Amino acid sequence: KTMKIFVLFSLFFVFSPIFSQNTGKIQLVGSVESPDIRDLGITYCINPFENSEFNRTFYKDIYRKGDVYIEEIERMTFQVALLSIPGYRMMPVFMTPGDSLSFIVKKDKDGRPFFEFSGRNASHYNYSYQEERAVRNWPKLYKKGNDILQHKLAVQKYRDDQLTFLEDYCRQNLVSDDFYAYAKASINNRYICNLYFPVANKQILKTEIPDGYFDDNLCVTNSLSELYISALWYLHVYDYTDDIYNNFDTVYNHIVNDFEGNERAYLMSAMIGFFASKNSQSYSKQLLNAINQASRYTQNKECLEYIEKAKMFYTLLNRPIPENILENTSLIEYNTKSKVSLKEVLQKHKGKAIYIDFWASWCGPCKKDISQSEEAKAYLKEKDIVYLYIGRKEKPEKWADASKQLGITENQYMEENSGKSLLAKYFKIGPIPRYVLLNKEHKVFNAKAPRPIPAQRLDFEEEINRLTSVRYWGQKISSSIF
Repeated sequence: KTMKIFVLFSLFFVFSPIFSQNTGKIQLVGSVESPDIRDLGITYCINPFENSEFNRTFYKDIYRKGDVYIEEIERMTFQVALLSIPGYRMMPVFMTPGDSLSFIVKKDKDGRPFFEFSGRNASHYNYSYQEERAVRNWPKLYKKGNDILQHKLAVQKYRDDQLTFLEDYCRQNLVSDDFYAYAKASINNRYICNLYFPVANKQILKTEIPDGYFDDNLCVTNSLSELYISALWYLHVYDYTDDIYNNFDTVYNHIVNDFEGNERAYLMSAMIGFFASKNSQSYSKQLLNAINQASRYTQNKECLEYIEKAKMFYTLLNRPIPENILENTSLIEYNTKSKVSLKEVLQKHKGKAIYIDFWASWCGPCKKDISQSEEAKAYLKEKDIVYLYIGRKEKPEKWADASKQLGITENQYMEENSGKSLLAKYFKIGPIPRYVLLNKEHKVFNAKAPRPIPAQRLDFEEEINRLTSVRYWGQKISSSIF
């Protein structure tokens, strides 16, 4: 009996590592060759919807212990993630339950760092970098006035070269059927997006597109693939109406009546997300009705969760910032270096609308927006609207130096402890720059206001004019009647 117990325990210890490898845990362990690289990050894509203020896409630093980097994730399903090195483009990787890999971050001959993996399914992880290095004929963005047929030839050539590389890669490396389906669908989605980009971004009217430009056999598959939602939206919505945001009912009925299953669920969710993100009150009744009716058309959990977060974001409109957030958001004022609450700052501008710019000295796009914002600031001043800066995740000395260098010391504040900010959580602030527009009563007029740059001037002025219209601003007495 004692011998039987010993044998059973021996078998348990022999086979327990095998059983543990099948739990679904994904583990990445690695090191970095170059001493100038100290930080690595990973972004988890929890669902296929585009990154936005209410989506469950999140970034985290890869844990470092000495010179070893360790990342573990408990997942029982397939997962796409983005690996990143600060200052360089993020690279997508296709992860599967049970993957256990080692990696080294190296630099190529151009001095560009990259991840090199070995271990279970390493070919899934190495694919993106190798594909990007091999296929270099990236099509240029279409600009108004360019030859649209030449644009199509360029994006076709890029797609075909990517497909050729994929086939060669799969012949030379062991990959799963799921990975192959994901990679092929991603290439197809990018082709659709490149093809529709000129129309979607109003670089050319659909009526100016010659016959034969759009392929008849295009379709979108695989919700894990890159640009899945964008490709669905471009293919089935941009090709359906010329003015999406002024045709809510038309687009919504098209999705409800002409699609079914997951395709309808994803399209409807994406529509709700896009309209919520635009943050206009002009279609409020229809959007809230679509949100409330969503469960009639899908039971897809990730779609319903996404829709609920979009609702939470959209319903911030016309509400004051909660009192506990106003009182507990501590700000440092540039001019006095004193600490004040957000409540005190808003009281200082009582009766005036406020345009809030969330920025940081380490954020390149933030500083670029600031450098291009003079016309927008002049327009706000003309409308008697306060331009207010709030620095985020900053060291006080860097924030102060950047404020001085950029010439933005008026109405300039830095939020303390903004890494755990109630204010950022309330407004769902992820990437910056981010802009919030409050009306004269300091209720939220737009939780994602247009940027103050020339490229968005029309949208910016339209939103400010909407705010200052009689409906929202109140009747003004014209001096001409006296």
